[in-house]
Amino acid sequence: MEKIKLVIWDLDDTFWDGTLSENEVSFIDDNIEIIKELTGRGIINSIISKNKYEDAKKKLEERDLFDWFVFPRISWDPKGQGIKIIIENCQLRAENVLFLDDNHLNLKEAVYYNKGIHSRGPDFIKEILHHPSFVGKNDAAFTRLQQYKLLESRFKDVNQFSNNIEFLKSSEIKITYIDVNEDNIDRLHELLERTNQLNFTKKRLSIKEIHSWLLIKENENKLISVTDKYGDYGIVGFYSFLKKENKLAHFTFSCRILNLGVEQFIYAKLNFPKIEIVPEIAIQLNNKTKPDWIIEVKAEKRKDKTKKQGKNINVLFKGGCDLDQMLFYLNNYNFNLVKELNYVSENNIPIHREHTQILIDSQERSISEIDKIVNSIPFIDKNTYSTKLFDCNYDVLIFSLLMDYTQVLYKEKISEIRIPFGGYYNHLTNTEKKAALIEGFKKRNFKGMDELFLDDFNNRFELINQINGEDFYSNLKYIRNKVPLHIPIIFINGAEVESPINLEQDATKRHIYMNGILDEFIKKNENCHLIDIRKIVTDKIMLTDNIRHYQRDCYYKMAQELIQVIETSASLKIKKNNYEVLKSHCKKIIYRSFLFKKIFHLYKRII
Repeated sequence: MEKIKLVIWDLDDTFWDGTLSENEVSFIDDNIEIIKELTGRGIINSIISKNKYEDAKKKLEERDLFDWFVFPRISWDPKGQGIKIIIENCQLRAENVLFLDDNHLNLKEAVYYNKGIHSRGPDFIKEILHHPSFVGKNDAAFTRLQQYKLLESRFKDVNQFSNNIEFLKSSEIKITYIDVNEDNIDRLHELLERTNQLNFTKKRLSIKEIHSWLLIKENENKLISVTDKYGDYGIVGFYSFLKKENKLAHFTFSCRILNLGVEQFIYAKLNFPKIEIVPEIAIQLNNKTKPDWIIEVKAEKRKDKTKKQGKNINVLFKGGCDLDQMLFYLNNYNFNLVKELNYVSENNIPIHREHTQILIDSQERSISEIDKIVNSIPFIDKNTYSTKLFDCNYDVLIFSLLMDYTQVLYKEKISEIRIPFGGYYNHLTNTEKKAALIEGFKKRNFKGMDELFLDDFNNRFELINQINGEDFYSNLKYIRNKVPLHIPIIFINGAEVESPINLEQDATKRHIYMNGILDEFIKKNENCHLIDIRKIVTDKIMLTDNIRHYQRDCYYKMAQELIQVIETSASLKIKKNNYEVLKSHCKKIIYRSFLFKKIFHLYKRII
């Protein structure tokens, strides 16, 4: 039997004597002491019982026992699948779970649905506290139970919502309108320069231009701050409304509030004014709806009264800016978060720098090779190959791999350097669609993406499509070898539902293919973990504008999984570090002992 981290109890004739639905039951005091002792050892207890939930809960509460259990499943449903759900909710392996039941068919059913689980009858209970698999570790403060109770409450928070709208309605989203002043003008400049997916007009202004713009009295200029019950988003939006023309000159929001409905709420409040939208935009405005889950509040001084939870952990995140929605829900934890998101370059082009090929080349290509690419390709800039990933000054690495799933690679014919760009369609080397490409780049205000560039690009580069599985696996291996093994890498994969974009119909097959390779890599490589989007995004209605963007409640669920994985993997890292420190001390002692012997023998020879 492996180390047990979770014990799942049947109630009738196991945890207590008798059958609750038939007659009165009596508690077994030894079993009560066992669950309390296990909790003190950091071992968690749960329940799976065929009973009426309210009746069983009421009975357990008679002895203040209900809160000692996490994720209890009390219903008349079969136990095998229920046990599987409990294990998944606790994010454990079946091998680390003991199931106790007096019915041998239930024990067999548990094993059938949960390969590796340990199933035992009530006779085994008396052995538990003396068995080597239940030693655990001292947790007199019941920290482990508290962590699981917190996780349990979050699961209830999400699972009670039938859809994304219910989740939004429960989030208590509040917005405040703020006048622009010297204290916040830098934030306004940052919003205009850096945002893209929710920058509807994509007009970039310098600080000097902003000052001039604000002097026009006919314009209504407001910054937007947002809070909800999960925290404070800060200043995340700006609009400039030309009253005489009934037109929005600027309308921009941070990715952090994607899918909250804030932009549609404000657009409706302004009575759906004219706006010249520059593609591509992650959320489409409409002239009908006004979200009813958002309320307006007056500006007030903000005080962060939230006590942050968990250990102080340094986290590096690498991925798309849409995942900033997920990262927001980490704010109540002591995670020192460094984000390497995609951004907008001086050429007004969104730049992704998380493709594994970019990361490999940042290490393996010479400065002159990279400079040549940076100086001649408008969708690459000096920051593209800049990353803190290989500095390894962090405790946990979170890495979304969706650009490897999506972007195609172009190979320079002379150097064979590979650069990623675009996706499933509108390839730069498609000369038949050159005019359409140029027109599209012009609409999006991409600088440098003109006919002269495309002709030069076609002479220098050739399309080799998306990265193949062998190279993808090899790149992941390179990264795992470069990042010290004690640092956990948490990968984020892709959804396997149908894309809402007709031109991305191959995306689902591609995601299935790449997810399979990633699964194999994680299985074979130590200290690699997964936030599995397949379990969260299970239907295409959970998507927004493409297969890589999800409804807001999905990001919340992702965050809850991520918190659990970070805390678990970080604790392993701390143990590893303690081991490394001990090993280092031992080496020093051995070395000093060696020196002492050398000095002693030398002294003897001298005298």
